[in-house]
Amino acid sequence: MKKFLFRLESVLEQREKKEQEAMLVQVKAEQLYQERLGTLEQIKSDFNRALTDSLNQDPTCKLHYIMYQDLLKDKITKQANQVQQAKEKLDQARHHAIEARKERKTLEKLKERHWEDYISQLRQEENKQTDEMATGMHNRKQHPAG
Repeated sequence: MKKFLFRLESVLEQREKKEQEAMLVQVKAEQLYQERLGTLEQIKSDFNRALTDSLNQDPTCKLHYIMYQDLLKDKITKQANQVQQAKEKLDQARHHAIEARKERKTLEKLKERHWEDYISQLRQEENKQTDEMATGMHNRKQHPAG
């Protein structure tokens, strides 16, 4: 019997590659999200420190701290928007990675079923050959050539 050949092997390989690429995009999106989130936390920390520091300052310095705090508030708003955008990209990347994994697994299951069918056919063929040999031996014993 012919050796096992899965006709969709090239498609399976393509799906594996697509899944790897999707996972790489997801990792990069996760890194970007974490980076932007860290930046946001740093800006918030700077804001809180400026707020605390401004409490013990004279009125002239307080004005500078208030202006600095306003600047930090704007930065916090902008960075929060960037964090949200990065989160949306991360969610999208996760979705694509999950879909790519499902597509690959579907083909792998199909390949597995084809393999099981192939093994079943091999066994049937072996059983058929064994039966034919047994029948031939039985017939020779029953009807010796003479």
